[in-house]
Amino acid sequence: MSAPASGPFWRAAGMSYLKYANICADMMRGVMKEPFKSKALARQSIYFRSSKFADGKQSTPVITDLEAVPTTQPKS
Repeated sequence: MSAPASGPFWRAAGMSYLKYANICADMMRGVMKEPFKSKALARQSIYFRSSKFADGKQSTPVITDLEAVPTTQPKS
């Protein structure tokens, strides 16, 4: 008798590792108690910097803060 095939659960479920990791992180943040929960939610925010180029010169960079970015896809 051979052993059952082993492998990552996320791959067997048909999802990418990043999607699996985001779902796990959402679950962990959901079960935390205060004050740890509010600190974890504060770290969830995403910042990025972008700038446009015109005539070979860079314009002033703009820092964008994305609040409440969904890490998992909403159910339809």
